[in-house]
Amino acid sequence: MNNKVWTAVVLVTTTASAHTQSSVTIFGTLDASARSVTTGDNTVRQLATDGTNFSRLGFKAEEDLGGGFKAGVWLESAINPDTGTANVSGKFWHRRSTVSLFTPYGELRMGRDLDATFWNRSIFDPFGATGVGSQFNLVSALGSGAATLLRADNAISYYLPSGLGGVYGQLEVAAGEGVPGTAYKGGRIGYQQGPLNVAAAYSTTATAAPDDFKVMNIGASYNFGVATASALAHIAKYAAKKQVNWEVGVSVPVFGVGELKTSYQRADASGAGTDGNDAHQAAVGYVHNLSKRTALYGTYAAITNSGAAAFVVGSPPAAAAGKASKGYELGLRHAF
Repeated sequence: MNNKVWTAVVLVTTTASAHTQSSVTIFGTLDASARSVTTGDNTVRQLATDGTNFSRLGFKAEEDLGGGFKAGVWLESAINPDTGTANVSGKFWHRRSTVSLFTPYGELRMGRDLDATFWNRSIFDPFGATGVGSQFNLVSALGSGAATLLRADNAISYYLPSGLGGVYGQLEVAAGEGVPGTAYKGGRIGYQQGPLNVAAAYSTTATAAPDDFKVMNIGASYNFGVATASALAHIAKYAAKKQVNWEVGVSVPVFGVGELKTSYQRADASGAGTDGNDAHQAAVGYVHNLSKRTALYGTYAAITNSGAAAFVVGSPPAAAAGKASKGYELGLRHAF
């Protein structure tokens, strides 16, 4: 072993001994599926990703500062297991890159992260806003140019502490730094106790026009033991345009090793010549757990578009106004 390697070993060992109150975790998920999507008259078959969970590679670190205070960082990047490439979208750590201060009074978090109004669309969707059955398939920015449907850059968030009798919440502000569609202000408040979970969120995003892009949603779920029922209402507004989405879903555990999922949702548009540009989606899927970390799954979803609506269950093929879109995927997921 050469001197450089010995030096690296000594440095790592010394660092680990000097910071016994610190921890670093490497984690990730690989999810690949055989997918077929038909939109209009065009069909594309492919080895796809992110059918039931988003593929990712991440690093978490925490340091105990004493007195109930901790510091932490989180770096997470999306990856494409089908091609071995990074899904960078111009940002390598584009899923999350945050630094946090945890206190007895809540968490202060800074950086790029999922925004406050996205959480309800994921948590109260049986498909977790992932794959061909995702609730996100019918979401629109209404031509506003808002880049905050999922995540916000340059964000500062405050999360309520645990131990508030089931109440949880988040306040978030993101600086636009002169880029239209990125200045975000939002918040989320919820209550979870026993089988019940309910939450509401609201946000505004500044655009290049005088009008802000506004989002409001509310969701709820209840675990009856034999099944969990969920419902979600999502309203987006921009100038004279408005789109109202609503979804109902059910998740049923199967013999302790699987989960059967189904959902139905609508998207109704109005204002500025968009009346009648509506859509609805039905989806059904099953996840079979081979272990705590590995699962096989299958999902089928179909969208019917009306007017000039052009929503799809997956792309490719390209969207087509007024054309139906349907697809299925059979996949394997492993988390580590």
